[in-house]
Amino acid sequence: MSKIRSYSETKETKIEIDQDLKVFKSLQDDNWKKTKNLISKNIKEVVWKAWIEPLKFIEYEKKILHLSSDSQLISNRAETQYYENIFFEASKYFEGLTRIIIHTTVSVKSSNSFKIEKNFNPKVDTLIHNDLSFVDTVSMKINTKFTFDNFVVGTTNQMPYAASKRICEESSFIYNPLYIHGNVGMGKTHLLNAIAIDLKHKNPNIKLVLMSAERFMYQFIKSIRQKDTLKFKDQFRSIDVLIIDDIQFIGGKGSTQEEFFYTFNNLIDDGKQIIISSNKSPFELVDLEEKLKSRLGGGLVVDFLPTNYELRLDILRKKVNLSGISVPINVLQFLANKIISNIRELEGALNRIWANHELTGNDITLENSERLLSDILLVNEKNLSINFIQEQVSLFFNLKLSDMTSSRRSISIARPRQIAMYICKTITSFSYPEIGKAFGGKDHTTVMHAVKKIEALLLVDQKLKKQLSELKISIFSS
Repeated sequence: MSKIRSYSETKETKIEIDQDLKVFKSLQDDNWKKTKNLISKNIKEVVWKAWIEPLKFIEYEKKILHLSSDSQLISNRAETQYYENIFFEASKYFEGLTRIIIHTTVSVKSSNSFKIEKNFNPKVDTLIHNDLSFVDTVSMKINTKFTFDNFVVGTTNQMPYAASKRICEESSFIYNPLYIHGNVGMGKTHLLNAIAIDLKHKNPNIKLVLMSAERFMYQFIKSIRQKDTLKFKDQFRSIDVLIIDDIQFIGGKGSTQEEFFYTFNNLIDDGKQIIISSNKSPFELVDLEEKLKSRLGGGLVVDFLPTNYELRLDILRKKVNLSGISVPINVLQFLANKIISNIRELEGALNRIWANHELTGNDITLENSERLLSDILLVNEKNLSINFIQEQVSLFFNLKLSDMTSSRRSISIARPRQIAMYICKTITSFSYPEIGKAFGGKDHTTVMHAVKKIEALLLVDQKLKKQLSELKISIFSS
């Protein structure tokens, strides 16, 4: 009797395990769908449909994400061209992701298995995707909301706006290069997108590439690995307009700077237009070679001045009108007066107020807004820097300041460093790459991992919660 019961229990346990595995695989499949959705927001639709959308989830095992497609061409392109994008977004859903493997498979209708595709015909796939040019594959997805019409102009940003408009009106490219600089969240990326939209509207056949400096570096490094640098040079030098966002991240990369310098010179000499954005003027970028600084500063250099109250209020009014939402004028005036660091944070505060109203039904009042934005208001009053946060965390854990930028991995140093990264990301407007650079030149994915790690620990670790609370009080009161 006991043997029968034992067999029955074993069978039931096996069924339960199988069901758990099915649920787990379904959840992981959903994570891949979420990943693809994130990627679709950052690249052109035609590129996403051709190279990302066909990728199917197989399994996530031993921190390796296995994907597949029915075409060798798609698998190769996804692995060589978009691996960085896929890994960046997938790491948000697949905990501890270390690697992605993309298989070439064909579905077998009679079973759920996969087999390697043997009858791959590159000519057929090439014909299917021949409408995707080099420009399509390397360019960032243009944000169609960032137009000149949606850009609020004031005395502090009049020069960058006027120069950007002039670039689009003058076929002779009078300002070359155009170099736009200013603090984070001031509207540089908005203007770059507006230029791209306007130029493509006036000349649909123009070969225009809009990309980040990091993406340029990635493309160059990939061409070296594939021993295809000549193709890289020819492709970049065949375009009409090159728009590079955040050029400061190319600093310190000697070979990439050298290649960018030669690409830059060739395009200028051929009468092609170059537009650059950065957080500093070319002459303030300490990691940039002098000859490149000189070349970048050889055209028109314009900057964003600190915003004034009138511009901030106009931006909020325009945001409210475009969104069709209703916010009392005294709340808009309060925001314009209190949040002065950057426009992105200003708009974020407005979004938080409206979201709170929609989700909870609470009235939008001055009192409610002050309470809801207490953390942002404290940060703006302090104007916190990454270095200041590193100092406070080092003091709290009795560490040397140099430990914040070291590569030491002992838990007594690594965990406080992760905490510092987490605080930088959650209470300031610095980006992942900016934070990584301030922590000893670490990659942005390291910062992302640190933030996710602390977020996960906060769900179960009460001691960490208390430490973070004490740290924030220390930071805001110092």
